[in-house]
Amino acid sequence: MSRNNFSERMAWWLIATLLVLLPFHAFLFTWLKSFFWTDSWTILIQSWKEILVGILGLLAFGKLISQRKFPKGSTFWLGLALIVLAIAYTAFGGGVLAQKILGLRTATLFLIAFLSVRFFVFEKSKIEQLKKIVLCSAAIVIAFALAQQFLLPADFLKYFGYSENVSEWLPGGNLPIYHLVGDSDTIRLQSTFAGPNQLGAYLLVILPLAAAKICRTKNWWCWLAGGIFCGGIVALVFTFSRSAWLGATAMFLIFAITLWRRNLSPKLKRKLLFGGLAALLGLIILLFSSESLGGIISRAESTREHFEKSIAAAEQVAENPLGLGIGRTAGVAQRFEADPLTPENTYLGVTLELGWLGGLIFLAFLISLAANLNKNRSELVYSLIGIAVVMFFLHPLEDTPTALTFFLLAGMLNSPK
Repeated sequence: MSRNNFSERMAWWLIATLLVLLPFHAFLFTWLKSFFWTDSWTILIQSWKEILVGILGLLAFGKLISQRKFPKGSTFWLGLALIVLAIAYTAFGGGVLAQKILGLRTATLFLIAFLSVRFFVFEKSKIEQLKKIVLCSAAIVIAFALAQQFLLPADFLKYFGYSENVSEWLPGGNLPIYHLVGDSDTIRLQSTFAGPNQLGAYLLVILPLAAAKICRTKNWWCWLAGGIFCGGIVALVFTFSRSAWLGATAMFLIFAITLWRRNLSPKLKRKLLFGGLAALLGLIILLFSSESLGGIISRAESTREHFEKSIAAAEQVAENPLGLGIGRTAGVAQRFEADPLTPENTYLGVTLELGWLGGLIFLAFLISLAANLNKNRSELVYSLIGIAVVMFFLHPLEDTPTALTFFLLAGMLNSPK
């Protein structure tokens, strides 16, 4: 990166600032909100990341004006098409203006960040520095999560302004001090995130980064990455986020298949096969050895409710090929509607809001992004696989720390390898 290239330097510092602070947004916002309980202050504290992404977008627009060329690749144009479609639905669709604006922000913020980064070309060393920044922030998140599990009292977060409404968040209120697994007394880890599911999705981004750092370095970073990886696995288990567990399983299966297809010795392949079978057998024995653990994992009532909502959403998708409008599903709708649509499925949620066309473009965008990541041999392809699985059950892209962390890093595909 040239010393005279102001936009590249400015963009790097904006990205670095976002990557440092994003994992702590929910914690810091809740804590600061307990001091400044006014609308003006809370809006300012809440919107800092949107402001930085906006500045990043303006820098990217400046690059476009000066260079007069767009980044190459179908992924860029598919992402841009989604943004244009969301803006069109916001401008010409019906509904409450505030709801539409908030829905537009949720649907496009991660795309704006991704497309903006594509305009900049960073040196390999600068990209590696950003990955190290992500891992350092993740190390603090994971250390705090493990402290919550093994050292701190269950209600520790009440000292930082968290609400004592266990497992329940009310729109406009503060986050609960902890979440429980169903009707049990088992506490789910959430660390500095808004909830255990959000923490689980974030860890799916971090684990491949840590694994890659272990394989590619031999200094103290290798040991730090090893601690992050092992600690991240433990934290992931105690989030009791079944969607994140499934995402992690898919990541490891795809990685194992990829490794298996390489020219490995038959002896090593046998070790991998028997090791995988032993781990699977051990997991099955663990699940059936404890009735309470089996109940925690199965959660029949939660599972039934999820499938009922998904089926209802699929029926609405079939009945509304043009969609229902932006901001009509999941978290955004909960703030404005007494009976919000909660499909608990990102693919159905996008299609419900932007119609069949929007759903197809969104799916094509993810496939194109996965192909590009794989072509560039990026470890983030495994993160995308994990998040793509989670999106069958939740809305991880609505959680800006996870979504922005992933898409800011993924947006550097056009930089030198």
